[in-house]
Amino acid sequence: MQGNAFWNLWPQIESRGGAIQVTRQGVVAASLSCGLTTIAAVLSLMGFSPFQLLDAAIFAVIAWRIYRLSFSWSIFGLTWFLIEKADQVRTGTPKISIIGWLVAAAFVMCYVNSIRATYFLRRNKEFTPESAPNTTIASDKPQT
Repeated sequence: MQGNAFWNLWPQIESRGGAIQVTRQGVVAASLSCGLTTIAAVLSLMGFSPFQLLDAAIFAVIAWRIYRLSFSWSIFGLTWFLIEKADQVRTGTPKISIIGWLVAAAFVMCYVNSIRATYFLRRNKEFTPESAPNTTIASDKPQT
């Protein structure tokens, strides 16, 4: 992996350490989604709804699970984010500006990179054999 994988739009994933670094993109995207949703809910920017706090809690769990390198939660994070954006488009609240669409696209790329990295980690698990119990073979004993 060349350069800083965190800011790269499509980073190469060649090692376990590099993959873990790339998964942090999904963690940041989910954490920011959680924080922004919480702020919007508390300040009642879009009319307070308890479901906004539930949404923020779901993003907090997604961030935690992606941090723990979960492939399935990386997929769920992208799916949940896309469902949320589709619902915003359907209901028309809030009106999403060009900047909002660019930020949403950046979050989608963060989630996609997180999926790629956790998939890499799943496919390339390092085999760590357990130590064999101490056994003595008769021919290994010194003959007298």
